Amino acid sequence: MCILSISPEHLHDQSSEVPFQAFWGGPDRPQRCLRDLLEARINGVPSGGEILWITYYFRDEGLAQALLKASQRGVKVRVVMEGSPRTETANSRVIELLAAEGALGENLRVISHSRIDKRFKSSRLHEKLYYFSHPVPRVLVGTFNPSGNLPEDPEIISEIGDQDRGHNVLVEFLDQALVRGLYAHAQRLFCSTHGPWERFLPQNNRVISSGKIQALFFPRLRRTLFYNLLSGLDADSRLRMAVSHLSDPDICKRLIDLVRQGVHVEILTHDTERRVPSWVEEEMLRKGVIFNRYVHPEGLPMHNKFILIDALERQLLVFGSMNLSIRSLNVNHELLIIAEDSTLYHAFQHRWGEMLKESSPATEDN
Repeated sequence: MCILSISPEHLHDQSSEVPFQAFWGGPDRPQRCLRDLLEARINGVPSGGEILWITYYFRDEGLAQALLKASQRGVKVRVVMEGSPRTETANSRVIELLAAEGALGENLRVISHSRIDKRFKSSRLHEKLYYFSHPVPRVLVGTFNPSGNLPEDPEIISEIGDQDRGHNVLVEFLDQALVRGLYAHAQRLFCSTHGPWERFLPQNNRVISSGKIQALFFPRLRRTLFYNLLSGLDADSRLRMAVSHLSDPDICKRLIDLVRQGVHVEILTHDTERRVPSWVEEEMLRKGVIFNRYVHPEGLPMHNKFILIDALERQLLVFGSMNLSIRSLNVNHELLIIAEDSTLYHAFQHRWGEMLKESSPATEDN
């Protein structure tokens, strides 16, 4: 039986360290820096500690071996991962390693969902959440999957993008109220039976809050809190969005409505039409949205997903795993953070400027 409980390590006092820190991957950062960060966090958990991972793609055999070594030294290691990602065989080797005799055994959970109805494609576990109990409990959330590997498979990388070199982010939280809530959520993902009914469950529709930071889980019955961020902004407000996938017609309509209300809307997306169809770009430009595609000469991805909102006397940051696609908004397991914190806001704003500078030459040539 799977019992939901809060790890004893959560009883520690609030760490004297800063309550959060943003870590960036990208062409201007050391290659593999985010996966190296995860490996360092794995190696920092001693015997008797705990590691709990939620991830979509997991191809990095080096990180898989690091998790197995942690398990062998007495760390409770649990991994929840997607069993049917878009590139179907991408996770196969790591699943084989973690499921081997003497490896994680029942502490590995591979999730595959069935299609819920004719309107939507099947759900996927698209969250990225990494919990470590030591030296103090912490959770990293964001956009980064450990989807690279050495030696690399060029065919798979051409499909999913080189996430070890492309633009990604992980934010590490040490605020213990957030850590407790996110840890409990990760435990539910590990323990629960998954299906279309999850959107109706109270625990999926709750909001985890600490100070001015909130965490939302998807799928949920109502997306009112998220949609309210994209409506009701005063004229002369500003909304900037970096998102790798943008294809949901309702979201596009909401963004265009903001422009009609006098809101400055600017978007930076991935360059491929699979992730952002041409009709989205054409409609946005036609209706006054400032629209940029991130084009890297080596084809590196812009995989970040965040929104910066400047309203009257208020600055909001929204980030997490969620794309603005029909699947992400309606059926996927996704995690979204809403933060009214100036330090986090300015860190993401600075990164926005850096990415926009990279995209500018390509934008001017188009």
